[in-house]
Amino acid sequence: MNSTQLTGKLANPKLTLFAFQLCNNLAQGDQQTVDNADHLWHQCVALGNLLQTNPKLDSLPEHLANTKSQNSQQSEYLELYADRILSFTTLSQPDKVPLEGAIYPVQLHDTYALDLTLLAADTVEINQLNNLNFQGCLLPKKIQASLGQTLVLFAKPVDFSGDYKELAAACVEALFQNVENQPKPYFIAEGKLLGSPIFEFDNPQENPSLNCHILVWFNTDEKTSELENSGDYYNPLLNLLCCRTKIIYAYYQAQRCNEKARKLYSQLEAKVKEFSNLKSEPKERLQQLENFLIQLPQIGFEYARYLRDIELHLTTIETNADNYTYWRKQLVSCSIEGTDNLDFIQDFLTGSCQMFQKQIKINMSYLTAGRQLFQQMIETIRIIVELDGQKQQAKFELAERKSDTELQNTIQSVGAGIGAGIGVAGIIASSYPLITQVPIAPFSTSLPPHPFVLSLFFSLLFGAGFGFGTWRLTRKIKPKDANNSNQIIGRIPGG
Repeated sequence: MNSTQLTGKLANPKLTLFAFQLCNNLAQGDQQTVDNADHLWHQCVALGNLLQTNPKLDSLPEHLANTKSQNSQQSEYLELYADRILSFTTLSQPDKVPLEGAIYPVQLHDTYALDLTLLAADTVEINQLNNLNFQGCLLPKKIQASLGQTLVLFAKPVDFSGDYKELAAACVEALFQNVENQPKPYFIAEGKLLGSPIFEFDNPQENPSLNCHILVWFNTDEKTSELENSGDYYNPLLNLLCCRTKIIYAYYQAQRCNEKARKLYSQLEAKVKEFSNLKSEPKERLQQLENFLIQLPQIGFEYARYLRDIELHLTTIETNADNYTYWRKQLVSCSIEGTDNLDFIQDFLTGSCQMFQKQIKINMSYLTAGRQLFQQMIETIRIIVELDGQKQQAKFELAERKSDTELQNTIQSVGAGIGAGIGVAGIIASSYPLITQVPIAPFSTSLPPHPFVLSLFFSLLFGAGFGFGTWRLTRKIKPKDANNSNQIIGRIPGG
């Protein structure tokens, strides 16, 4: 930038900040105000304190909140200040040049829009333009509007016969004097609005808080002054810029959701590797699978939520692209036919906007495949757990049948023994007369055994032998149910 350009003069330069803050969202409902919705109004208070405005702007947030509560109905365009415009005066810093200021706050459906204008009602040097942007107070890093912003500089060049594009670049350079840590915008397009040249500068940044969009509009035609004062172009331009910021913001949010979803997909890939190395021990394997069934649905739910949000952001872009087209047509209808050139406005729609939509659709195609993998893996694990459960149940039933068989054999053996015992008891009962018929003599090795003793001995021997034989026989015979159980187990997949 050479010194000649920086020492040019501008008459009545006016710098307007158009900033946009989301006030409602889909998740909380149109009637529910989002957190920090009144951020722009508090930024106005901070600016008022920095610029030492008269009157002070401290009561602005409360005033706007009261107005909003009295106008709770839905509106596409709602003026929030009771007197429409809040005017103030101030002295520029550091040159103490008198400045006129105005604040015009409105609500555009789900968005708060701030128009804050500073006007130097005099002729100033180009290098004094930083008085309108003292310490970068109107730049994105200071305003931090959630959706983004645009600065519009409108001025009349004084005794200038050079290249307006170079003059516009000099004006942008002057606005950024003594400003640090804010990426400077560069020239991207030019056109004509209301008969005078307009130049667009931008520093394409995904993050709206860093995106610095500036329009430098020179008043070089008498018709321009007349049409600008009438204000017919204002509403279309305000809505057009609002749609633009919403498109950029929605793309930024979609990219953040895509990054988070990809991190979750990486977790899924780790689970797939772990799943391919399941433990062989049944109890450990079952515990491992149960952990999968606890963790995967949680990850899958978050994944699906991010994918849903991306779809909503794409819908937001498509909707605002349609609205952008509508407001562009309204702006064209206010322009001078055959003179104006608003192609640069259309270029955003056919360039950046279409690129945003294409990129989001590509991301969604990858993420949708990932969602299917989540569902398939969860279903597969459930099937494996179910089959393992069936195997364990079959083994339990087989063991139960074996236990029942052994119990039945024991009962039969005991029954046989009891039967034999009953027989012994009968024998004892039938042998009792032998005691009375033949008295039992005292124990002597020379006498033969008493008939009752012989009868009792052989009866016990016979009963024990019969019971033992019955038990041995039942142990050798295998019930058919046990064999059938083995056949059932053999038909279970993986058994």
